[in-house]
Amino acid sequence: MTIVEFQERFRTEKDCLDYLVEMRWPRGFICPKCGHNDGHRLKTRRAMQCTVCRAQASITAGTIFHKTRIQLQYWFWMIYLVAEDKGGASASRIEKQLQMHHDTVWHILHKIRMAMANRDERYTLAGFIELDEGFFGRAETAKKPEKADNQAEVIVMIEVNESGNPEHLSMKVVDTTSRDSIRAFVEPKVEPNQAFKTDGAQSHYVLKSMGHKLQAKVIPAWLGHIELPWVHKAISLAKRFILGTYHGVSSAHLQRYLDEFCYRFNRRHRSGEIAARLLNACLMCLPRTYAAVS
Repeated sequence: MTIVEFQERFRTEKDCLDYLVEMRWPRGFICPKCGHNDGHRLKTRRAMQCTVCRAQASITAGTIFHKTRIQLQYWFWMIYLVAEDKGGASASRIEKQLQMHHDTVWHILHKIRMAMANRDERYTLAGFIELDEGFFGRAETAKKPEKADNQAEVIVMIEVNESGNPEHLSMKVVDTTSRDSIRAFVEPKVEPNQAFKTDGAQSHYVLKSMGHKLQAKVIPAWLGHIELPWVHKAISLAKRFILGTYHGVSSAHLQRYLDEFCYRFNRRHRSGEIAARLLNACLMCLPRTYAAVS
């Protein structure tokens, strides 16, 4: 949708609720209590009421919008602004655009990123996969990055198709790159018996014990972008994404920003659909508490 089409579609709070009702009950409302297939919207609440047993069902229950006190229009606009800008949207910019409190915008944006991560959990990688690690944070140029403050280590793997082009990307913040951390990251995300290429670090050999084929050799730093081109390009783009839009992020929240980057990267060929897809992802994401976000 263009910005004009989006504004026309979701002009009022009722329009947003109508969309949620349509997506949750595409064949018409069905009462969760008695199973009757007829009901009507309540004017004073975000709820449907069964015409037979008069039981009420919240329209936003079980979604990321559950019990929100913020108008759905603001939620929808934030989702649209995040989706339509490939560089992402910072809380500082959105608070000015929508005239909202910074903390409110910050928490909603992180919930949206959680919905992105939840949606990407169903994707698995297969075929030829590049794997390597990168360091993110203000001290990424330190001589001993493993001892630097505010430094996060990230395992990165990217699927490469037969034409040599990248497909799905996945990133995971870890305390340290060990055999256990690689196993925990790879096992749920990669199909069995796949082919990996890495830089030959000892911890990478756990991939062979997991049944994968491993092409590993020591790669000098200056040859990394040649031997493992796509994984290094993904790391570089992710750093540019974070520094360019957010000017650096806390290592405590880095994973969510990487989830946002991966979500956008994995849908780069369907950029025109991202806004609608992200709305659906938020609808299908379970509620997140304030404490879970902070």
